[in-house]
Amino acid sequence: MGKTHVLKVLLARLNAERNPVTVYIDCRTLGSTCQFSDPLVPMPTRCLSLFRDILAPMHDALLERIIECPPINSDKAFDAIHRLAQSITQPSKTYIETEKTLKNKAETKSGISVSATIGTNPKGELGLRQNENLSTETETAYRIESREKVIFPALHESLSEALELAGTNLYILLDEWSSLPSDIQPFLAEFLKRGILPVQRATIKIAALEQRSNFTHFEDNISTGFEVGADIATAPDLDDYYVFDKNPQHLTTTYADMLLRHLELELPEAYLKNTYNITSGDQIASRMFTERATFTELARSAEGVIRDLINIFTQAFFHAQRRGRETIDRKAVVEGARQWFEQDKQTHMDEEMQNVLRRIVDEVIGTRRARSFLLARHLQRHSIILKLVDARVLHQMQRGYADKDNPGLRYNIYSLDYGTYVDLLGTSKEPELNFGTDDGSADVVVPFDDKRSIRRIVLDSSVLQIAG
Repeated sequence: MGKTHVLKVLLARLNAERNPVTVYIDCRTLGSTCQFSDPLVPMPTRCLSLFRDILAPMHDALLERIIECPPINSDKAFDAIHRLAQSITQPSKTYIETEKTLKNKAETKSGISVSATIGTNPKGELGLRQNENLSTETETAYRIESREKVIFPALHESLSEALELAGTNLYILLDEWSSLPSDIQPFLAEFLKRGILPVQRATIKIAALEQRSNFTHFEDNISTGFEVGADIATAPDLDDYYVFDKNPQHLTTTYADMLLRHLELELPEAYLKNTYNITSGDQIASRMFTERATFTELARSAEGVIRDLINIFTQAFFHAQRRGRETIDRKAVVEGARQWFEQDKQTHMDEEMQNVLRRIVDEVIGTRRARSFLLARHLQRHSIILKLVDARVLHQMQRGYADKDNPGLRYNIYSLDYGTYVDLLGTSKEPELNFGTDDGSADVVVPFDDKRSIRRIVLDSSVLQIAG
């Protein structure tokens, strides 16, 4: 969650404070239909077209910078930009021999010579002269073949020179990387590694879903793409900051501040301040809700997804309005969460997803009276798990948890969405919502640093109906 928001904030700060050349690219806008749907298009052609889609706005932004803020050696800078454009757009021409013809040529020259001597003994001579020359001629026919390719040394040299002459740095912000086809991703990463990463004044930031990203491809002991940790560094996982259960009090305040900013954008200027004297997130939580605990319930129901927080708040607000209440109570929050789950999440799950989710709910909530479970890490990329996470009905709380009883096996910890058990709240079947303190029992695991524990519920591959 929050990838686009983070990149847009970074973009604004870079433009305002450091004034480099910044390029924001939404990967959903790259390419064409044939690159994604036509299996006959070769992989190099597909990747090269996407790479050029990234290079083109980079060139335009750098050209605009040099025009608006001409450097001292502007002529050299424009020349470097021109060579950069050529390396991006001009195809490479190759002359291929198609036919060679050998011709033998014989040339004969004939002539008559006449000479006369005048004197005491005059005489005359008449002669016939003939010369024959032999030669060989070779005729070769060629065809010109244009190949679409980018010469990395030329690209690196022209880009580095342009940035150096302009006295600026380049930031490329790639958003929605995971929207690219998985088979293309490592090859596009290879192009970026060779074409952009060696440039010292260039920086690339990529926002992606971990489980939907494929940065490296191995074949015949050859690695293609990024080597994570060597070529590129991993940034913090945004989800780690917004998992409600890791820090409930802090996250409640954070969500309140976010909600305030969203409301201020939609309402007339200073409306909340002038009408309700609300200027902070804490005041939102205390004045628009019956009590802070009610807003805490709203924060829990969002499960770390801000779009869910906003939509559940909207549903809860109008539910309270219909009941004639001046503030939002817990009943409105619960009903808002139920409606949002039914309208948004439930309708976007196919039959297979619903069946697997039902089995997980029956086991974790129905049988074990909990809402969190462990799943072996090798199952994290299973298609059903990915779909349920994308649908926001499963939420990953922690990855790579090492079980003390099985140190060689690692698990990911998932939590079921609030909407899957909202109907059970306040009943005898309500699952455990709050984590307990580690009591040394073998039936618990401790996923958080503050020693809070959850039930040790391990689901195997049978719940996904796949081979173990």
